Amino acid sequence: MNTPNQCPQCGAALPKDAPESLCPACLMSGALPSQSNPDMTMLVEKPKPRVLPTIGEMFGSYRIERELGRGGMGAVYAAEQLESGRRVALKVLSHQLDSADARARFLREGRLAASINHPNSVYVFGTEEIEGTPVIAMELIAGGTLQDRIQHGGALPVGVAVDAALQIIAGLEAAQAIGILHRDIKPANCFTDLDGSVKVGDFGLSISTAGRGESHLTLDGTFLGTPAFCSPEQLRGDELNVRSDMYSVGVTLFYLLTGRTPFEGKNMVQLLANALEKTAPSPTQFRAEVPDSLSRVVLRCLEKLPASRFASYEELRRALLPFSSTAPTPATLGLRFVAMAVDTILIAVLNWTVMGLYYGDFITDPTPFQSAEWLWISLGLFGLQLCYWGMLEGVWGASVGKVLVGLRVARLNRSAPGIPRAMARRFILSWTTLASYVVFSGSYFKTYDAMSHETQMQSFGFIAFGAAYVLCMFVTARRKNGFAAVHDLLTGTRVIQKSAYQPRTVVTQTEAVVAPTEAMPKLGPYHLLSTLSTSDRETISLGYDTRLLRKVWIRQCSTGEPPLPQALRNLARPARLRWLQGERNAGETWDAYEAVGGAPLVNLLHERQPWDIVRHWLHDLSSELDVAAKDGTLPDAPSLDRLWITTDGRVKLLNFTAPGAEATSPATAGNIFLNQVAKSALEGRIVSAQEAEFIVEAPLALGARAVLRDLATPLAVQDFTARLKPLLQTPPCVSWWKRLVTVLACAAPALGIGAFMLLGAMLVGNWRTTQPELMPMMTTLAMHQQMETGGHMTDKTLGYPLAEGKTALEIVIAGRYGQLVRDPKRWSSGTYKLMIEPEQRAEVERIVAAHPQVSDEELQQAEAKLKPLLGAVDNETADGKKLPDAAKIMRTLGHILVNWLLVAIAGVSLVCALVFRCGPLFRVLGIAVVTRDGAEASRPRMLGRACIAWSPVLISALMIQLANPDIFEASLPQYAAQAALIVILVIASLALRQRGLQDRLAGTWLVPG
Repeated sequence: MNTPNQCPQCGAALPKDAPESLCPACLMSGALPSQSNPDMTMLVEKPKPRVLPTIGEMFGSYRIERELGRGGMGAVYAAEQLESGRRVALKVLSHQLDSADARARFLREGRLAASINHPNSVYVFGTEEIEGTPVIAMELIAGGTLQDRIQHGGALPVGVAVDAALQIIAGLEAAQAIGILHRDIKPANCFTDLDGSVKVGDFGLSISTAGRGESHLTLDGTFLGTPAFCSPEQLRGDELNVRSDMYSVGVTLFYLLTGRTPFEGKNMVQLLANALEKTAPSPTQFRAEVPDSLSRVVLRCLEKLPASRFASYEELRRALLPFSSTAPTPATLGLRFVAMAVDTILIAVLNWTVMGLYYGDFITDPTPFQSAEWLWISLGLFGLQLCYWGMLEGVWGASVGKVLVGLRVARLNRSAPGIPRAMARRFILSWTTLASYVVFSGSYFKTYDAMSHETQMQSFGFIAFGAAYVLCMFVTARRKNGFAAVHDLLTGTRVIQKSAYQPRTVVTQTEAVVAPTEAMPKLGPYHLLSTLSTSDRETISLGYDTRLLRKVWIRQCSTGEPPLPQALRNLARPARLRWLQGERNAGETWDAYEAVGGAPLVNLLHERQPWDIVRHWLHDLSSELDVAAKDGTLPDAPSLDRLWITTDGRVKLLNFTAPGAEATSPATAGNIFLNQVAKSALEGRIVSAQEAEFIVEAPLALGARAVLRDLATPLAVQDFTARLKPLLQTPPCVSWWKRLVTVLACAAPALGIGAFMLLGAMLVGNWRTTQPELMPMMTTLAMHQQMETGGHMTDKTLGYPLAEGKTALEIVIAGRYGQLVRDPKRWSSGTYKLMIEPEQRAEVERIVAAHPQVSDEELQQAEAKLKPLLGAVDNETADGKKLPDAAKIMRTLGHILVNWLLVAIAGVSLVCALVFRCGPLFRVLGIAVVTRDGAEASRPRMLGRACIAWSPVLISALMIQLANPDIFEASLPQYAAQAALIVILVIASLALRQRGLQDRLAGTWLVPG
């Protein structure tokens, strides 16, 4: 008896990490073809050879027609099942079932494989034992395997390879949903149909994840799999989960992209060592045109540790979608400018924050701009900007602004541009900012005056030049080149909209657990569970296959009905039911089909179905109608009652009335039938074939409405399918974040000006305490200017000659502020330069020079003469000795924001709604407003919608106005309550799916424009 440290086959000592407790020599004895063949399958057990069937012989109930392939597990043949006339792919395993346990395992796994029913999975008709040899009968796929395709044509184009991987993922996801791992994913087990679809087959090595205790298919000491495509944990014999199959998907995609596997070796031991120990090479090493971002996705699948791979197939799918063959949607210029505005604001805030932390009061103090250090600070800020775009767009493909509007930057191969390219792209667009830094900090930094008129004009000039330059960069943007700007063309990049992948909506269905007994009636090999529907022509029953433990639909028809044509028996398309078996004799006339979960379409038409669901139904149905019309398998009279919606949201076109469906009238043409389906689903009612000649009335995206409009005209089904396919990748509705952007954009002017005013109020409050002479001085200078120009001050209003008042006021100015003006440091500070105009500064300096020495007596006499005028100035001086009244500042800001700015914005919105229907913001974001029937909302309705949307602002502002005759005396709690009400209503509106409060009250829908 072998000890645990000995090989069970030869008795040799075992290493601690020996896979499946076998020594390398015995492991090698199971090796099949050399490493040049990627299909290296290994079965390590004592072989029991058996002569496989030959071409033309009868093998059980099958006639062997030709060999399709041969491998370590056995051979696959094209065969005909004589009982049904069905042509199948018959996999004959090369070992016998020599025990009851082996037979039980094989039957159990056959049941598992037969339970998978998905368009991207090879359908298993059944498993059985013929002459002690296990046999699996599967659907026959005409297009061969992915491995055949690579061996004959080389590596696939990137988009085609990713499309294949996405379909493999879909098939494996369906298996995972019922608790099955494949364990042997490789190109040789992935089959291509004539329509280009890829199906995962050969679940012979699958294991159930639902019950690990009885799911180990292999005997002790047995390793099943293909080493080149197996995960490290599978090679070591560890516990497996979905990430093991994900590793095999990564190897398969690597093979499709490069024509080779990531790990190779001169012999099996070297191959295993490489796969277990070495890091996988990047696909770009073997094929340069593979995008770097795609290579990173592949390499993440090939991580040694399962936890380092993708967490789910859904996460992997979203990572692969940008590289599929579906053409990306170019970003419109409007969305790009919105994203640019958001990023510009963020950069400005970042710059101001850095400068404020470093310099303090840089707004009014020009000292920082008068030093050479400013050049290096400016260059650092510009470099920080480049890093912002370089990192975000270079690595992840999107800055903050682009994330908010759903855009990404990509190279022509759809990978992220990389940091150098992203920084170069941004430098081309914003070099004018660097130029302005250099000019100010180079030629003018010694004489730079932030508050001078010349400097301000130079600043505005650079800003205007920069804006004009940015606009000029977009002169090349055309729809035909994907709206590529100059910097896009120079760097080989494009700005595209992110993929809008939407999974199909699941149709829920509750089914009772089946417990068939021998007492149940039988029809052929099936137990009859219940009657689903009955009519004069047919009865549909629910049956049960006790061998494969799966349900079937049995259609019993009148005696004399001919057998199904062979073409209908061999149907294996996703939108048609699979025929399983039938009988035509004097006592029995029936056909058995696969039973699919879900519901008849007509049962779902009591309410409107959303476009994101219906578009998939229409695409499935139009594709099937097109193919069926060409191969003669189209039902004579397609109608709504022959459509079944499966639990995974797919359409099945039946040859008979769907179980439980109400009979409906047939359509006369394919496009009319499609329009009948679309109109019924989107309008939420059963539409007759006559009504189907009219346009669908439902709130849809304008692009979808345009496509459906053509169904009411003589349109070829294949043309409709081609036009509908791109709509599967576009957003079906306006997302909540786009609605949020519209709210923020409307509030942005008020918030921006409010923030600016708050900053000003804070500065004024600071000046009142640190520079108490500033505000009184400004008021006094304003009086002096009035006396200079005449204005409302005359001899009569003053009570004495105006010249005397002017002289007295100059004495007051010189007496009160002469010392300040003679202090170069204080008089040249940024605060005084900012608040006092250059002409006023010159006049003050003249007055002080004209009155160099003002005695206390002269000042008192002048103040006494001007006492009525100086009262306000003296009060301001007294107030300046106190801290600023924060509540008063907030009340003033609240008054200006709510009762001026927001009300003004509301007025502009109302005008735009009446004149243009949709304002410019909606057009930039690609949003249209429609009514229930899908037509664009009229101007009066849009005006009503705008009034509803702005009513909280307008009504609350009016209430505050009525409650406070002096609006500046309104209390802070009133404004706080008003703001809270507006915020609550906005949040509530955004929380409602697709339609906000204003749309629900106005009877409108926001849809993609």
